[in-house]
Amino acid sequence: MHMPYRLLDGTCILRVYGGGDIFGDKEVVSERRLERVRIEIYRRKISDINGEAVFSRGRIFYDCGRSIPEDMAFSAGGDCSAVIRGEEFPVTGIKYHYFGGRLRFIVLELAG
Repeated sequence: MHMPYRLLDGTCILRVYGGGDIFGDKEVVSERRLERVRIEIYRRKISDINGEAVFSRGRIFYDCGRSIPEDMAFSAGGDCSAVIRGEEFPVTGIKYHYFGGRLRFIVLELAG
């Protein structure tokens, strides 16, 4: 069971970072454009003593049979980030969804 084409209307750029230099700056190892993915971005306001803070979070749904490119490898923990409409979101988690014994889609959890 795949996601319908009408839900796979998003595009983004997936950046993979390598090790940092002596100043702590990470360098971009590769950038790949993801097409036919589902992107959900939501913002949340949290109030504390000092005022309001706005946090962005989101998800990318990568369909293993319909998304382009087909040979993607994902990693979490700061090595990988997604650029969506000029805003960069680090990938914090990866979830795999199976149906009928086969991997159908991958969900990338994003933080802002």
